[in-house]
Amino acid sequence: MLRISNMVTEILTSEDTVRVVDGLSLTLNRGEICALVGESGCGKSMTAFSLLRLLPSSGRVSSGVVTVDGTEIMGLPEAAMRNIRSSKISLIFQEPATSLNPVMTVGDQIVETILLHTPLRGEEARAKALDWLKKVGIPEPERRMKSFPFELSGGQKQRLALAVNLVTHKDIYVFDEATSNIDIESEAIIMANIKALSREKAVIVISHRLANVTPADLIYYMESGELKESGTHRELMERNSGYAKLYTTQKNLEEGYAEVGV
Repeated sequence: MLRISNMVTEILTSEDTVRVVDGLSLTLNRGEICALVGESGCGKSMTAFSLLRLLPSSGRVSSGVVTVDGTEIMGLPEAAMRNIRSSKISLIFQEPATSLNPVMTVGDQIVETILLHTPLRGEEARAKALDWLKKVGIPEPERRMKSFPFELSGGQKQRLALAVNLVTHKDIYVFDEATSNIDIESEAIIMANIKALSREKAVIVISHRLANVTPADLIYYMESGELKESGTHRELMERNSGYAKLYTTQKNLEEGYAEVGV
């Protein structure tokens, strides 16, 4: 479904050109989940923005080839790229406010997406929206259909953003730190949905928290914009390199927090 070959992304500053993604290559098939991991600032999110051509005005993909379901997308005009985003690939952001409309009710936001991407109409569309609220674990879904995003907790807003994206039935889903800064229950629900989704779709999970990506079919570890190593969790741990050291550090910190009740 997805092939990235030697992608280079640069950000132009007032003083220099910074290479934030440096020669990245990966392949992702349907029914697979891969993870992009590494410490903050290593280029994970920039990889996602490059892939969907959502870079800031100062950024550009200067070289490389990206194909989605056999179509090379970096050379497409913007109108064709919008069609790829609406039909083939979806990005779920770390901050749900970037994808939610603050003046539309929860139900209307999902219904609008259903109307755009499926043949369902009227009560069938609303029933489908309600079903998705239940799937992502929104409490009192019938009442929440009439709520606005500001009336939801941070974790519930992220679950709503997940429902809005999953109802489109695209081929590739990219989760950019989708479980950061939310409650444990929401994190567990989102990870369960990602796992179920990966049985049929191609999924990329971007995360700085390595405990969330250990089941991935393939993990790519990044440093300073470069892919330093890849493999399964077990393979990377056996190499005792960058990924293994970061995983061990995080695990020790989490165990330490648990001991003092944090």
